[in-house]
Amino acid sequence: MAVPGGKVKAMLIKSPNGLVGSTPADQDAWAKFKRRLETMKPGTWLRMEWSRPRNGAHHRKMFALLQLVAENSETYNTPEKALVAVKLAAGYFDPVPDPRTGEIVPVLHSVSYDAMDQDAFEVFYSAALDGVLQVILPTIPREMADHLMEMIVEGWA
Repeated sequence: MAVPGGKVKAMLIKSPNGLVGSTPADQDAWAKFKRRLETMKPGTWLRMEWSRPRNGAHHRKMFALLQLVAENSETYNTPEKALVAVKLAAGYFDPVPDPRTGEIVPVLHSVSYDAMDQDAFEVFYSAALDGVLQVILPTIPREMADHLMEMIVEGWA
């Protein structure tokens, strides 16, 4: 995934065949990186950071939740739009007055790996799932949502 400043981030999993992306977007970013390495000229500088992030299965579950919202909502029809909606539904924001109007607007918190550890992510994910089922997709029962998210994750394997 491209982020500001020309950086690319991807969540990778060690498989018997080497590293693979944890989602289709992560796999695409990893494949592009490997191709770029092949074409780099000697002496080219590359800055890398790596970490062993929080629970990868939880990461995939969160992206499955976003995909579930995107597939079942006309308004939040992409994972990016779904993430905004999920953060709002979970109450994962600070209310801040708009300096132009005085109107209170939400400033969303980050759910990046750098922003929260596994414990904080578990609290957020629980609130996110509750928010989705109560506000965004209230007609989908919890058991059905769990089943659909499992299917989404299995499709990435």
